[in-house]
Amino acid sequence: MTTYQPIYTYKNSELHRSLHDISQSIRFLVNGVLSQFIFMTTYNLLVGTFEPMGYPASTIYAVFYTLYIPVGHALGSLLVFGWPEKYLPSLLANAPIGLTAMAIGTALTGFLSKIEFNAKADDWISSLVGTEKPVEEEEGEFYSSLVVMVATGVWCFVLSLYVNSEKKTDVKEKEL
Repeated sequence: MTTYQPIYTYKNSELHRSLHDISQSIRFLVNGVLSQFIFMTTYNLLVGTFEPMGYPASTIYAVFYTLYIPVGHALGSLLVFGWPEKYLPSLLANAPIGLTAMAIGTALTGFLSKIEFNAKADDWISSLVGTEKPVEEEEGEFYSSLVVMVATGVWCFVLSLYVNSEKKTDVKEKEL
């Protein structure tokens, strides 16, 4: 039989101890929703601020995601895995997950921007609902952000569980 144990030792804070009654998958989902809400809200504000200055959405995404990695890791540590005894090694072990997710998100954001996905999604939704989009309405990155959020969220979920767990063998298997 194979069991999985965390690679790092974690401090048992009152917050995390109280969360043990909730399954780790549910905690990961809540963390993901909270983290993505914070990320998407801030990212869309930054796009609205910096895109008119000539910065492409993919560049804004890459810079912001890189700066957001420690924030996302801290939220995951607090809500999902527990606060690590040695925070910096834990952050460095998890940073490649964020960096690869940033690369995927940046490439996907650039691609979706190039094919004008947001405008197409907006037109498609308007035709489904039966409303017309006002001509003066400013384009955003909301629908593209949703697609990128799902893609990077699944990526981070799978890799975070893998990186933060270590495969250990049962004593009975070792005796065989």
